[in-house]
Order: sequence, then C-alpha cells, then structure tokens
Amino acid sequence: MNDNEDILKRLEQLEAEMKVLKKQQLEWVAKTTGVNEPMKFVSPTPKSEKKIAEPHYAQPSDTTYIEKPIQEPVIKNEFNLERALSTWLPRVFMFILLLGVLWGLKLGVDYGIVTNPVRIGLGYAGTVLLYFLGMRYYNGNSKVFGLTLLGGLIALGILTTFAGHQLYGYFNFTTAFILGVAYIGIGVWLSQKTKSETLTIFSAIGGFLLPYLLEGQGTITLQFCAYILILFLSLFYVSLRQKQKYTFYITFLLFHLTLVTYSLLNFANLDESIVVGTVLMQHSILLFFYLKGTISRHVFSEALIYSNFAFALGWVKLLETSQEIVVYGFLAVLYTVVTVILFVKKDTIIGSVLSAVSIFAISAFVLSFGFSNGNSTLLLLLVNGAVGLWVGLRFNTIRTIITSSFIYGITAYSVFFTNDLYRFYSLEHALWLLFLGTMVFIYYSFIKFPPSFLKGKLKRIDQSLIIGQLIVMNYVVRLTNLTLQDSDLATTTINHIFGLVLLATLGAMYFIHKWQRGRYVTYAVLIEFFLLGVAMLTFTLSNPYAESNHLFNLLVELIYVAILITMFISVMKERFYFKSAQLLKKIPLLALCMQIILFLFLNKWYVSTALYYELNWEYSLLIHTFLLFSFSFVSITLGGKMNWRHVRLAGVWLIVVCIIKLFFVDLVSVSIVVRAIMFIIVGIVGLIYSKTLTKE
Repeated sequence: MNDNEDILKRLEQLEAEMKVLKKQQLEWVAKTTGVNEPMKFVSPTPKSEKKIAEPHYAQPSDTTYIEKPIQEPVIKNEFNLERALSTWLPRVFMFILLLGVLWGLKLGVDYGIVTNPVRIGLGYAGTVLLYFLGMRYYNGNSKVFGLTLLGGLIALGILTTFAGHQLYGYFNFTTAFILGVAYIGIGVWLSQKTKSETLTIFSAIGGFLLPYLLEGQGTITLQFCAYILILFLSLFYVSLRQKQKYTFYITFLLFHLTLVTYSLLNFANLDESIVVGTVLMQHSILLFFYLKGTISRHVFSEALIYSNFAFALGWVKLLETSQEIVVYGFLAVLYTVVTVILFVKKDTIIGSVLSAVSIFAISAFVLSFGFSNGNSTLLLLLVNGAVGLWVGLRFNTIRTIITSSFIYGITAYSVFFTNDLYRFYSLEHALWLLFLGTMVFIYYSFIKFPPSFLKGKLKRIDQSLIIGQLIVMNYVVRLTNLTLQDSDLATTTINHIFGLVLLATLGAMYFIHKWQRGRYVTYAVLIEFFLLGVAMLTFTLSNPYAESNHLFNLLVELIYVAILITMFISVMKERFYFKSAQLLKKIPLLALCMQIILFLFLNKWYVSTALYYELNWEYSLLIHTFLLFSFSFVSITLGGKMNWRHVRLAGVWLIVVCIIKLFFVDLVSVSIVVRAIMFIIVGIVGLIYSKTLTKE
C-alpha cells in the first residue's frame, strides 16, 4: 500500500509540473507568433488498480507530448497609401514645380527681367542643379525623390534645347539634335547607374519625341530611320542588360508608333523601302537574339513574337507588288528554315512557336502573288494548311495545330461555299479534288498522331469523320449536277437521277462500319437515307407538261423501298451491322413506321400511275379501294402473326376508313355497273379474309 501511495503522489507532482509547462509554452507561442493556441501535451493516464502493482508501470521519463503545427499568420498584400504617396507625390510636385518655373520665367520675360539667352542659360543650369540634387538624394535616404529629380533633368534639357532651336533660333537642327541626343544619353547612363527602369522609360519617351520636337518630320527618311533604329537598339541593349521588361515593351511600341507617325506626316516624300528595311532589321535582330537565348523568355514573351511578326507583315504592304512578294518570300523561307532547324535539334518549345508563325508567313507569301484566278491561291493555301496540320500533329505542337486549322478552315469554307463546278476538266474541279484529298490526309494524320488534348478521346476523331462524309456527299451532288446541266430531261426525272446517285453513294458508304473507325459515318448514312426517303415522297413520278420517264422514276423509288424493307428484315433477324437489345424491343414501333411509309408510297405510286396512263376515273377508284383493303388485310395478318399490336390496330382502322370511302365516296362517284363489281369483289374478298381470321 505504501508503494502505491508513493506512486500516486508522484503522479500528482508530475501533473502539476506539466500544467506549469503548458502555461509557459502558451506564453512563449503568443509572444513569438501571435497564436494563442498551445502545443497539446498528452499526459500519462493513470492505469487501473490492477495495473498499479505490475512491475512495468510507466515511469515519468515515459511522458510524451504531441506538437500541433503552428499556423503562420497570412500576410495580405494590402494597399499601402503612404508608400504610394511617397512614390508618386514627388513626381507630381516635380511637374508642378516645372510649370511654376515656366510661369515664373514668363513673368520675368513680360517685365523684361529675363531675356531669351538668359532663359536658355537658366534651363541648362537647371539641368546641372537637378543632377547634383538628384544624385545627392539618391545616394542618401530619398531614392524615389532623387530619381524624380533626375527624370526632371532629362525633360528640362530636351525642352530647353527645343526652345533654343524652335522658338528662338539659337541652334540649328544639327546642334539641337546633338544636344537632345546627349541628354537622352545622360538619361540612359543614369538609368544604368541607378538601375531605375523609370529613368530608362523617361529617356525612351524623350528620345522618340525628339525628332518631332525639332521638326524632324522634314528630315531625310534615311537619317530619321537610322536615328530611330540606333535609339531602339540602344534602349534594347539597356533593357536586356538591366532585365527591364516594361522598358522593352514600351520601346518596341514607340519604335513602330514613331515610324507610323513619320510615314503619315511625310507620306508624299516617303521612301517606303528604307522604312520597311528599318523594320525588317529590327525584326531580324529581335528574332536573332531570341533564338540565341539572349532575350529572357520573361521579357520577350510569345505574344510579342506574334506581334513582332504582325507588325512586319503590315509594314511590308507599303512596298510595290514585286518587292512585296520578295520580302514575304524571304520571311516565309526564314521562318520555315529556322523551324526545321529547331525541330531537328529537338527544341520543340521554340519550334512550336515559330512553326505557327511560319504557317502565317507562307500564307502571306501565297496571298502576295495576287493571282487573277483566286482558285490558284486557294490551292496553295489548302496545301499549306494541311501540311501545317501534319507538322503540328507530328510534333504535338498545339500552336501550329491552331494556326494551321485557322488557315485551312477559312480556305475550306471558301472552296465549299464559293467554288461551283461548271466544267469537268477545270481548275475548280482540281481544287475540289485537292480539297477532298487534303481532308483524307488530315484525318489520317489525326488518327496516326492524335494530339495531346484528344488522348483517350479518339471517339471524337471518329465522329468528326461525319463532316468529311457530308462534304463528299455535297461533292457527289455537284458532280451529278455538272453531268446533267446540259440535258433536256424533265425536272422529275432529274430529281430521281439525283436520288439514284445518292442511293448508290449511301449504299457504298454504309459498309464503312466494317472499318473500326467508320461506325459513326454509318450512323450518318442511315439518317441521310431516311431523309432521302422523305424527299422522295415529295417527288412526282411524272410531269404532265413535259416528257418524263415514269417507269424509271418508279423504279428508283421501288429500289429505295426495297432497301428499306431489307434493312428492316435484317434488324428483325439480328443481321444488322449493330445488335442492340433496345433496338429489338422497338421492332413493333419500327414495323408501324414501315407500315406508314409503305402506305404513303403505295398511294403515291397508284395515283401517279393512274394519272400518267389516264386510267378511267371509275376503274381507278375501284382499283384504289381494292388496294386499300388488301393493304389493311395484309397489315392485320402480319400484325397478328408477328404480335405487332399497333400494326394490327392500324390495319383495322384502315378497314374502317375503306368502308367509309366505299359508301361515301365510291358509291356516289361510280356507275351502277362499276358499283356492283366493286361491292361484289370487296364483299367476296372480305368474307374470305374474315373466314381466315375466324379459323385462326
């Protein structure tokens, strides 16, 4: 008992010590992290009375604890008003100060205190003062304020030079230009020294504005373009060295904007070849450094590659047609060769980007020829789009697939909707054949090299074959129309010729289901087959106003109905190309549909034949009534044997309709002789059939 009491006292002591430790931990966590939730200790649980006497009772050294991970406070990027004010207020007040100085100078001029030479001297002296003050604050604790003063130095220097040249005439253009370039150079030098992108951008804006401030639009095109190109390359070098992303973008846009403005202002005296040459030099330099890897991918993004190419294409349009073709050809060859080299080196990342550009470059080259016959252009664009798609699928480059699909889609649209066939041996027909051939080539490429976004979804490729099947059907219709365009056949016969050709084509396409990927094409063929039947129901078998081949037209429709019946029987006997339990359950419904279709065709055939052969009205009614009764008898018999309840009920209702017709139409429309014959025949046949049903 004494041993047990000692153990219990020891446990109580340990629990008291653990409470103290918990309290100390809570205070330490709250002080260091701000989280008031302590670590969780798991204190030893006293054993039951039976376990106390056991020799292996847990000792105090066995005490363990589990540390709960401390949740670090989430730091939110909140808007810092003081920081924003400290960044922008100095720049705003620098602008206000410049305005104040300018107005002060104006007052001095108005009162004769400040003469023109003094103004120029004060302006340049102000730039020196801004430099020393800016560097002093920059090297001190006010870097933002110092950079603001240095930016004011560039603006004041350029404005002073502008005033000395443009307003007062103290400097000629060359001197003013050199002074302006010097201040821009100082700005670039200061931006490198201070590593400030703001100063670089400030210098870039001043540099591109300088020619206009000094009336540079009147300069020679070569001088202007040389200055703009050198300025761009200088700023381009600074942006690469300092890794200044926004400087690069702004410089790129200012380069093209400055050239556009210059071209508009000097449109009459513009040397287009020099302007385009300048743009191509800039374009080639950017492409070279990008391929070399000098330009960071973070700086020169993929979007800028496309923009750079688009700008180049636009500038080339300034050239004459012959020069335009040469330049577009150069770009097409350049991008194609570079793309091939990259794919050979297995650099698919850059290769995929440039392959997309090369597709556009080749398309622009093709369009630049301006063929008098647009079909020649469409021929080349079809090939370009199809080959581009193969490249994109072969190397799994989504960009190339999208670009080529765009080119091919627009061209295919033009071929399909604007290119009719008027002669068998013609460029239009060759274009259609190439269109169909490239479609087969593209489908083959998709099946052989399925893109990454269709991996595991090849079903969609199979479904897309329906589009090709529809285009082929359209081509068959156009070809048939071409064959019949000079014939003098009646419209009804021409319609049935089209129907026969489509039946033959659909019949051949039906067996595509034997190809593992042709299942959905056969689905489309079946739908088109039924739609063709609906169309045939609207065709007339003969035309009373023109010579038409009644028997031929009737034969075509008989072939259609025979094929339809054969398909229905194959479904019943489970010989159809696909077997489905749901389809077998719907055979009674399909039988009812067949009954309706056959009824419509039989009535159409009988009425058209009676009219074509000018059958006597009374006898035509007699035969028609007998035909309707016969159809109803067959329907009732088949419906009963095959257990097609709805077919049998339809046959019964048809008998009711026939009896009503017999008494209310035939009875009052025919002579007593025909009436007697009609009622005798119908009565005898009806009795025989009724007796048959009774035996059953």
